[in-house]
Amino acid sequence: MPRPADPGLRERLVEAASAAFADAGYAGARLTDIAARAGVTKGGLYFHFAGKEELFFAVLDHWRERRRRLLRLPAAGGEPAATTLRAFLAGYLAFHFREPGAARVQRVLATELRAGFTARLREDDRQERRWLRAQLRELLLLGTQDGTLSAADPALAAFLLAAAVIGVVEQWQTAPLDVEPHCDEQLLATALAAPYTLGAAGERARRGGASAFRDLPGA
Repeated sequence: MPRPADPGLRERLVEAASAAFADAGYAGARLTDIAARAGVTKGGLYFHFAGKEELFFAVLDHWRERRRRLLRLPAAGGEPAATTLRAFLAGYLAFHFREPGAARVQRVLATELRAGFTARLREDDRQERRWLRAQLRELLLLGTQDGTLSAADPALAAFLLAAAVIGVVEQWQTAPLDVEPHCDEQLLATALAAPYTLGAAGERARRGGASAFRDLPGA
């Protein structure tokens, strides 16, 4: 009689692979070890994944979907858009600062695999950055409607904000000790959103952000 399918196996394999890639890098991770961590044979792994590259993409997808769930924009009519923009920027940064598994896998992507990007990896990265810019543009547009944000060109402003947070994350991934004193997600979010924030809240954000950064070690 055939053994019943294990509904949790794919998830265990992705979790095991995430740990293996984080610990050993892409080249050092062995499929046999990943299968053993998940409690199956290597054949059981191949039932779900064609090989290491497909498994690595599954790990990237796992962390991406988790990040998107955490950063899902609230329904209209809640907080002012300026507040939501700061929360979104802080949440994006905090996810990378606080999730060691995601951070290490992204570090593998940013260092070990960057020079050898396949077409699929390039497109994967492109789609993720498009998603980030779209979320930021939506918040900036909402802010122009509720009067809390101002951006003459929301698409350009979204591009600049996305470039800033991606740059922070990449610096933190590749040289964390050099930039860690500056990597407070709330301070960074306040400073990044300040140029687009209107009224007294924007003025406080600009003054507070500058003052906070002057007080940071190494600033």
